[in-house]
Amino acid sequence: MKRPRRRRKSVTSRTNIYREPGAWAVRVMRGGRNHNGHFADAVYGGKRQSHIAAQRFRDLLLRRIEPDTRVRRKVPRGSRNETDKVGVAFEEYVVGGRLYERFVAQWQDADGRHRRRRFGVGPYGRRGAFALAVEARKEGVAQSRAVQRARQREGALQRLAAAPSEPRQLKDPKSRKGTRIRHRNTDRLAE
Repeated sequence: MKRPRRRRKSVTSRTNIYREPGAWAVRVMRGGRNHNGHFADAVYGGKRQSHIAAQRFRDLLLRRIEPDTRVRRKVPRGSRNETDKVGVAFEEYVVGGRLYERFVAQWQDADGRHRRRRFGVGPYGRRGAFALAVEARKEGVAQSRAVQRARQREGALQRLAAAPSEPRQLKDPKSRKGTRIRHRNTDRLAE
């Protein structure tokens, strides 16, 4: 039975962009660090213009930061890796009644497909096969991340090229003039 291929997540007009009262907010987290932007409707002259400004900010940000490479999966309970290295496993298998051993490096490529490289204990020795498997996984993950990084930057560049020009700020974002701010009547609360 053939598994359906997973589609890559595409960046839409609202990816990492959230609506807040009177503004659009951009929130992107990479490597435990938050990258935020706030685009008020009053500053840009309306919802649509502030949304365009938020999209441009997000796309410029995605051009310079690393892609999201977290693996979202739940590890089955009770499964343990005997090698203590993520993505490297030890396997025993039988061919023609004879027992063989090997180390297997596993990772996901940029398209979400699983990749494996196997190194037999017979030809390389136990330490050699393990070292080769660790190195193969490291190279595979690095190559996958490089492709993801290039795709993210290319996608951001294409969206920036197709986007309308950056909206002009109509007022200073730090100024309170021109905005209605409700003040609580503290005299009524005291009674």
